[in-house]
Amino acid sequence: MPSPSEAYLLDFHARLAGVTSRWFAHAPVQSEETEAASGAAAPSAYALLEAVVPPDARPLTVLDLACGDGHLLELLARRKQPGLSLLGLDMSAHELDVARARLNGAATLIQGRAQSLPFGDASVDVVLSHLALMLMDDVETVLAELRRVLKPGGRVSVVVGGDLVPGQALEVFAGLMKSAAAVPPTRLGDARVRSVDGLRTLFAEGFGDVTVRSLSVQGDGSPHEVWESLLTTYDADRLSPAAQASLKASFLQAVESLRRPDGSVPLRWGMRQLTALRSP
Repeated sequence: MPSPSEAYLLDFHARLAGVTSRWFAHAPVQSEETEAASGAAAPSAYALLEAVVPPDARPLTVLDLACGDGHLLELLARRKQPGLSLLGLDMSAHELDVARARLNGAATLIQGRAQSLPFGDASVDVVLSHLALMLMDDVETVLAELRRVLKPGGRVSVVVGGDLVPGQALEVFAGLMKSAAAVPPTRLGDARVRSVDGLRTLFAEGFGDVTVRSLSVQGDGSPHEVWESLLTTYDADRLSPAAQASLKASFLQAVESLRRPDGSVPLRWGMRQLTALRSP
């Protein structure tokens, strides 16, 4: 039986399968490293995760945890890399249907929960996960399962939500949400996953070489395009249609001051990427 938060997520992804890659598959990313170096952005947060997988010919098993519609697995499959075995697990049958059509047999896709992984001990070389760990119930059990299935020295890399980036449309939206005719904020997952210190605490047991870097993900667009992406956040999704309409009108008016000469407004999603090694 799904928990209340899982039941909500299953309903959301039944209605909006593929929505995560819709907004983030082509959203450029600045990290601390790119800003300190050339300033060039990475193509997406998915591309940052793909880059964690070594491009050599040795046998490697890669698990995309909460794989959604399979975009990250598709990036890896496009490599045509000898010895690369791809696994995807998600609890949403609707997302997996999209992934199967996308991947056409290039990965083994399984419906299941991260708290009980259907894989053998020390059977996976790399675990990747995009915008999912911060939504999961009982995150300590999830991490225990990752430790179990990863080979000693195996790598895990996850992208999770980060801090609010000031001075752009998401800050405007967050302020308006506080005064929206509201349902309480959506409480999903473990709050520790939403802070650097919390992440480091969670990954202190059984993992080493833990690094956490801040990411700024660009979602610029016209005011209406930006609104459409913000409408698919979990908090806005739970508002009534009337409350959504009122929020939209207030948002479109408020972001006029941010509009650039080309008509776009800036939108930045704060995220983090944690990477760690399974301790021997």
